[in-house]
Amino acid sequence: MRYLPLTLLLGVLLTLNLGCQKKGDPDSQPAPETKESSSAEATPAAEEHPAITAANKVLSAIHAGDDAAIRPLLNAGNQDIKDRDIRRFLEESKTEVGDVTEVTEIRAGRAENEVVAKIRVVDDEVFVIVLTLEDGEYLFEDINSPGVSNYESLKKLAP
Repeated sequence: MRYLPLTLLLGVLLTLNLGCQKKGDPDSQPAPETKESSSAEATPAAEEHPAITAANKVLSAIHAGDDAAIRPLLNAGNQDIKDRDIRRFLEESKTEVGDVTEVTEIRAGRAENEVVAKIRVVDDEVFVIVLTLEDGEYLFEDINSPGVSNYESLKKLAP
């Protein structure tokens, strides 16, 4: 019985405190849970270079052997290629791209409005997808394999 007045007083104070807070008052809302975040979550994702996106579409079409998917990705110089030649190119290209499904690095090409997207390195060769910028869009030109030193001499654009 000795603790009854203290318990009643505590109950009254809590009731008054809760009753006086306005609904929607920021102080009445529970604090959001905090969680540890890694530096990757804290920094916004870098926007991907459009040539990387285009090169990855080309890789996807090559792996799928899908001539219909690669046709809209072809630059002006490749638009007249016959379907049977595209299918043959896709088959031959599978050995050049290997099991790589994404490119992450692009460099300026040797010609104006040309970029190369690195696929993989084999011995002293760097297999690249060559893209040309036409009407604001990167389109597929070819797959080349410059030497490592030639590739590394090109200006890096991304990442």
